[in-house]
Amino acid sequence: MSLICVDKENCNRDGLCAQACPPGIIRMGEDGFPEVEKGAEDFCISCGHCVSVCMRGAMSHERLPMENFLPARRVKPEAAGEVAELMRGRRSVREFKDTPVDRHVLQELLDTARFAPTATNSQKVGWIMVEDPAATRRLAGLGADWLRGSNIFPRYVALLDRGGDMILRGAPHLVLAHAPADYAWGAIDCTIAATYLELAAAAHGLGACWAGLMIRAVAQHPPAAQALGLPEGRTVHAALMLGLPKYRYYLVPPRNKADVSWL
Repeated sequence: MSLICVDKENCNRDGLCAQACPPGIIRMGEDGFPEVEKGAEDFCISCGHCVSVCMRGAMSHERLPMENFLPARRVKPEAAGEVAELMRGRRSVREFKDTPVDRHVLQELLDTARFAPTATNSQKVGWIMVEDPAATRRLAGLGADWLRGSNIFPRYVALLDRGGDMILRGAPHLVLAHAPADYAWGAIDCTIAATYLELAAAAHGLGACWAGLMIRAVAQHPPAAQALGLPEGRTVHAALMLGLPKYRYYLVPPRNKADVSWL
């Protein structure tokens, strides 16, 4: 069976599918209809560009069931300002309410983050969502154990000794992104995916902050990785504390101007 199937009654032979194919394995055949270059099927990254770009719905892909495609809504120009405001106004929240976030909201964040781009559409990012606030507190405690024995950030250790949570800041939830340890693009893919999730959280009115100390604790303190149930052969590259923000911020602090070289 061919990797792609063309409905020749609907195909207008405009060649857009061939032009949009990232690995360039689609070509226009002698009859003017698109086809996969012989022997090139293994180079397909299953990105779905060929199906998505066809305005007549004449293309289907063996690996990508049509029922799993979603309609791509055209974003209105005026929406760009709202997106920019969301991105500029996002804060790294480190103070949270005790109220847990509903599971369906957490699931929606993950459902959005799975659309983040990955190298060659590899989609190797995995997630661990810590939903139970009690489990989050236990992980914070394991992170504190690591921090006390690490001989770094002595001020944080002093604050820990005073009862402060310097690992997860009292957040009710924690989400971690991981990838195969031998995957060259794991850190980049997980970082992009976590950024997608962080912005989605802001759109839901949630607070989030990168949990860098937790990332290091998982890498250097085996009990933390064991408590997470991190699959063997996987590395955590991103972690976010999540919850309802305790405070509302009324101003956006200044940032340095972009350091840009124009060519």
